[in-house]
Amino acid sequence: MRAHVAPIVTPAIAALALACSAVLPVSPAAAQDTDDSTAPVNLDVETASGLNGTISTPTGAERVAQRIAAARAITDAAFAAGFSGEIVIDMGGLLMVNAMSADLAEEGHSAFDAPKLMWPYASVTKQILAAKMVDELDAGDYSLDTPITEFVDGIDASEAPAPTIRQLLQHRSGLRNPDETPEGANGWPAFYNGGAKYGVEWCLKGRTAPPSTGWSYNNCDYMALGAAFDELSFEDWSYLIGGGAEGKNVAQVVITPGNASQFYKLSGPEVRVIPGYGASAALGGTLENLTFFNWDRMKRYEDDLASGGSKAAFWQGDPALGFMALGHWVFEVEHPACPAPIVVSQRKGEIGRYQLENIMLPELKRSMVFATAQSGFDFGEIWTEKGALYDAIGTLACGDKS
Repeated sequence: MRAHVAPIVTPAIAALALACSAVLPVSPAAAQDTDDSTAPVNLDVETASGLNGTISTPTGAERVAQRIAAARAITDAAFAAGFSGEIVIDMGGLLMVNAMSADLAEEGHSAFDAPKLMWPYASVTKQILAAKMVDELDAGDYSLDTPITEFVDGIDASEAPAPTIRQLLQHRSGLRNPDETPEGANGWPAFYNGGAKYGVEWCLKGRTAPPSTGWSYNNCDYMALGAAFDELSFEDWSYLIGGGAEGKNVAQVVITPGNASQFYKLSGPEVRVIPGYGASAALGGTLENLTFFNWDRMKRYEDDLASGGSKAAFWQGDPALGFMALGHWVFEVEHPACPAPIVVSQRKGEIGRYQLENIMLPELKRSMVFATAQSGFDFGEIWTEKGALYDAIGTLACGDKS
């Protein structure tokens, strides 16, 4: 069942992004960077700040309708498969469709209406941090191969040289792993329950030699990277999304026990535990703003690759690491709906009952974000070439092609 599906031709939606942080600098003029199948059509843009400009939309009402129909095919298929949650799809040029499952609609939630649903981003936080990190590196005097000790003291280097920023971004650091701390009474590893014994300082001690091949998933890697931001241009990692003391962006925040009630169904032990993930998984916000983040990264995709610097590495999946890039996985997918392989960026987020899937098609400038508090939903693995997510990618890329 489809409930509260709202197609939005995006002058009104793009306006909301102007209030976002430095990670999401959206302006009407910038929104003209769309894929090759769109042509600019001048539309008035009237934002909350009174700014006017133009934005591109697909040529003609029929083209718009085809794209909206493809997006609805994705949401209908997800709901038919039992998905419970929210989906936001950008069909190019910020032509966005938002849909919520019937159970969320029955709870009184409505697509794109205020107040918008807030979700824990879980490990999608890592993708946002990695994106801002490469921007900072290319703008300054450091590189991905700079040792983290340039910014953070206290790392144990007795077993191996201090890990580099690249090694931390790709989980090849050898830091202690918080998931291996004893289980607390609430079923969560003790590290995330807090206390004086745990924190970034704990991560930096007792380090072992990094893996000689492959990688080992570790939230401490990104907590150490978060600690580095006070030596770059940010006072702390929470300023990645323009939040912090000034509250510049209330749509994306660092989750704390004090604001947990703003997030969909966030309750119980998760209220205290999720903040313990820090820079590895403690951001949250709307799916709409995550879609703005995707758009901002995709519109610079070609320039990033041509730069040859840290921004290029952000998009380059390494086959030896299972196509891990920096903070996300980037790989080609073949799909029978499409005449050629599709470049896909995938970032999963999973924490407690929550699951997120953030998918970008950077060459096509399209994206989709799924969020659910339904821990058992099976999205499938894209590499198996079957399952809900694989099917959705084919529709996102080619479902509007005639």
